[in-house]
Amino acid sequence: MKKLILLISILSIFNVSAQFENMFTSNGDANKYLSHYTAPVFNGFLYATGSSWFTSAKPLKKFHFQLNIAAAGALVPDDETRFNFNPAEYEYMHIDSGSDILPTVLGGDANSVLLIDVPAGANTHHVVKLDALSGVDLKSDFNIPVNVVPAPNIQLSMGLPLNSMVSVRYMPQLNSEGASIQLLGLGLMHSISQYFPQKKDENGKKEKRRLNLAFGAAFSSLSMEYVPENVTDYKFEASLNTYTLEGLASFDFKFLSLYGGFGYTGGNGNLDLKGSFDITYDVRNDNGVLIGTQTTPITDPLKLRYNIGGMKTKVGAQLNLYFFKIFADYTIQKYSVLNAGIAIKI
Repeated sequence: MKKLILLISILSIFNVSAQFENMFTSNGDANKYLSHYTAPVFNGFLYATGSSWFTSAKPLKKFHFQLNIAAAGALVPDDETRFNFNPAEYEYMHIDSGSDILPTVLGGDANSVLLIDVPAGANTHHVVKLDALSGVDLKSDFNIPVNVVPAPNIQLSMGLPLNSMVSVRYMPQLNSEGASIQLLGLGLMHSISQYFPQKKDENGKKEKRRLNLAFGAAFSSLSMEYVPENVTDYKFEASLNTYTLEGLASFDFKFLSLYGGFGYTGGNGNLDLKGSFDITYDVRNDNGVLIGTQTTPITDPLKLRYNIGGMKTKVGAQLNLYFFKIFADYTIQKYSVLNAGIAIKI
């Protein structure tokens, strides 16, 4: 639910205000600005949903089940809560006043004013002046010590033949205040240890393996939709897809497992505004004298794309209490991820 609350907080910034809508007077410049503005939270969702699939390199026994309930949080670096407005990136948008260091969606309040000036020919310009978008301040608004993008995960795993295991992540559609979110994912793990000779005791009986090795792969898809309050003409749609490939190792004892992994996480996502609305701008001459105002309809103006990819290293521990387990791990990557939860053998 906290994930949905965060989503609402983020997308409610794009409410039915002329501040947001009239930004699209700048044509493609609005997409460039909003791409910088939204990147940390959507990249955070990608890293968080692609993490912590496996808490041991030892698969479940054939046709045994385990239910994991966990919460992951992608840690957003402080330097990605703000971005530098580079004039070379923009054709029509400029900083009119204030700092050129602007907040992202996780950057708190803004104190700069943007000016959009689009030459329209015949001694006319389409002009809009608006405040730079402010962001949320997670540390104070949610009373947490770090900038974190949360991703709760519910995962059901089943042991397969050939020392393998399949895991399914599923979060049913949650709806609140015009926003909805849903998650579905699939993971596979295969033991590599089985291909190495197993030690035997003096009676010739195979000893239990303490060191287990495995390879895991997983894919997840997250879909989101948001309709701002009192809006009937447009909505926001987003989808985030992540995949992970990981080599795993674990030392498994009766009551404790120490595990780690090394691999790669990649993903992509999009945020689109679907529908139409009117934008209003001043019409001025070359000398800046106001001629009048004009209103123009615009359709599907927002198309943002996100991509992540990079190597990762994970370390964690799991307490094994017969059918009940408690685990926590930390994944080191561009947006590091903390993960903790419980597991119940069924």
